[in-house]
Amino acid sequence: MAELWSPSTSIYTLLLAGWLLTGPSGAVRITSGGPQTIYVAEGDNILIGCVFELDSGDAGELDIEWAMINPDTTERDVVVSHTVHQILPGHGQSETYSTPGILTYVHGQVFDYPSVFSSRFSFVESDPTQGNATVSVLALRISDTNTFQCKVKKAPGIDTRKVTIGVHVRPQVPRCWADRSDQNVVLHCHSEVGSPPLTYTWDRISGGTQGMPQSSTADSGSGTLVIRNTTETLDGTYRCRAQNLVGHAECELALAAPAGKSESGVIIGAVLGALLALLLLLLLILFLCCCCRKRNQEKDKPHDIREDAAPPLSTAPSIRSVKSYKAHQARKPGRVTFYNALPMIDTTQPLTSDQPLPTWRSPMSLTEGSRLDFVV
Repeated sequence: MAELWSPSTSIYTLLLAGWLLTGPSGAVRITSGGPQTIYVAEGDNILIGCVFELDSGDAGELDIEWAMINPDTTERDVVVSHTVHQILPGHGQSETYSTPGILTYVHGQVFDYPSVFSSRFSFVESDPTQGNATVSVLALRISDTNTFQCKVKKAPGIDTRKVTIGVHVRPQVPRCWADRSDQNVVLHCHSEVGSPPLTYTWDRISGGTQGMPQSSTADSGSGTLVIRNTTETLDGTYRCRAQNLVGHAECELALAAPAGKSESGVIIGAVLGALLALLLLLLLILFLCCCCRKRNQEKDKPHDIREDAAPPLSTAPSIRSVKSYKAHQARKPGRVTFYNALPMIDTTQPLTSDQPLPTWRSPMSLTEGSRLDFVV
């Protein structure tokens, strides 16, 4: 019993246990990388990679299987399979076995089984044993959305790779339009076709500063853009992009500030109104000045002495003024009437400048050819 538990026996036992736990160092290994979930547009083609490497210790027959499995990793894989009857060469007997329902390479042959993929699912290499089991899927449909598994097996090695393919419909070109209410403008964007989730984004591509107005609020889910307190700064061309996981489409909308709502219009109107008021004030002042000038001219205008009219009240004239008036009337033909005529005076007495004139008498008339002499 002591020999069974010798130190050397214990070492060999540990080495054997480690080899059993780790297994052989050589094994099949799939080297393809990339995302585990791929989104593709309806009608597109796709390649699903499955490149592998073999080890010299793998002595079994190479078996490659492509199948659709349950995408939920917490659930048990369900492989859609078909029963295949194959006649063994040289024996005349048939062999029955189950195989996945899409594509396999087994016993040196490629089997493309009837499925929803028909002939749309195939190896990209005619001989997948060279280390490339990548497949191409043509004209993808919405119903093709699924999780696909590539399994490469060569006893004693085996490896698998799972890829989930999501097929979506690209967004249709959206329709853009605008609604105005009071001081607000609401831009709408909607695409009739496209797989959810659809998101909408707005941006201004021309006009203004080519940036979105500060008062704007966008809703990426409904595709609306609300611009409050609209001014001329909202002028420009706006672009809406409808986007989902597989593509996008765009529409453009030209927008201008409503008439009479812009700040420049208000400023211009205020300036014109002020200029008009100033012009009216100047015209009023000019009119008043003209009226005042005309009134002053009428006050300063001298009164003419009319013939045969009552004389205006006046102070006693001097002798000089009487002589001047006599000489003026002597030049006029016809009958002349003199007012304020002087009475007969004594010519023998000299007149002094401070001597008052005698009182006024009735007018004296002279006929044509008459003569009136004064002695001074």
